[in-house]
Amino acid sequence: MFDITRRHLLAGTAAAAGLSLLPRTAFAAEELVAATFGGTWANVHKQILAPYFSKKSGATVVQSPMLATEQIAKLTAAKGAQPPFDVAMLDDGPNIAAIDAGLVEKFDPSKAPNFASLAPGFKTEYGPAITMQAIGIAYNPKTVKTPPTSWADLWKPEYKGRVGITSLASTLGLAFLLDINRLEGGTEASMEPAFKKLKTLLPNLAAVSANFGAHGALFQQNEIDIGVQNFNFAEELKAKGVPIEFVRVSTGTPAWKTTMHVVKGALKPDLAYSYIDSQLSAEVQGEMQKSPWNVIPTNSKVPFDGLVASKIAKTPADLEKMVFFDWKKVNQGRAEWTAQFNRDIRA
Repeated sequence: MFDITRRHLLAGTAAAAGLSLLPRTAFAAEELVAATFGGTWANVHKQILAPYFSKKSGATVVQSPMLATEQIAKLTAAKGAQPPFDVAMLDDGPNIAAIDAGLVEKFDPSKAPNFASLAPGFKTEYGPAITMQAIGIAYNPKTVKTPPTSWADLWKPEYKGRVGITSLASTLGLAFLLDINRLEGGTEASMEPAFKKLKTLLPNLAAVSANFGAHGALFQQNEIDIGVQNFNFAEELKAKGVPIEFVRVSTGTPAWKTTMHVVKGALKPDLAYSYIDSQLSAEVQGEMQKSPWNVIPTNSKVPFDGLVASKIAKTPADLEKMVFFDWKKVNQGRAEWTAQFNRDIRA
């Protein structure tokens, strides 16, 4: 588990300079445990959200990076006892599973004032959407001279042994599979077109990474030249000096919402609300939208700006034009598809 120290908090506070911080409340000397994702999310939450939350509440937070599917597994294993963390961060699909399994609480908007500033599409009965995540193709411009325009480019012979994708444990990998299936004429009830198509990609595959961190490392270590990637993860790598460019595919941009939830039986529920409310604030979302993070805001008081506006969406209405999937049906088939993927593609 990632353990944030006071030194990290101070460093993060410095990185978040410029935020207008709120007064302390009565949570001094208390500690919250919150799940986050790896990669960009772990970094931006450590540097922006944690110091803001600490200044607001007087409490500290331990942020534990893990995939949404891992969070569900840990909460399920602990059901009926003390949960391993107080705040869950989930994508479409896992958030439905968490609600159906009774792993998260209904969300009380009166305990999170910034919830009112979200656009209607980002408010749910069990918690707010804190961003939208959009995927496309990332590539090394030093080795890929013609920018790709569609998923079909991943199948080009010149990329034999140079393509990277992620496992289905990650929403990135699953959304890629679903979109390939859509383009091949399949539906969430029939995924064989996707698996048939994906098998033909095997000669080009260099790696199937297990998580975001491992996937980013493939680009950093020049182990792949081209592959599926999240927009803001690619832009963070580029800001670090990694030779990488991100493009949206011409057939429509697959996207999903990422949500935060108060875990059922949370040890520190009031702190959990304070933490989520911090994430929803215009100040935090405005900072997170800046490079190198480029996190798409959901607070209506934060206009789209920078790379978010130039590469993804100029207004919230633009987000609605992206490609979405039926996550209730996806959840019904996910375990079976994961087993098939591990057997036919990852093996």
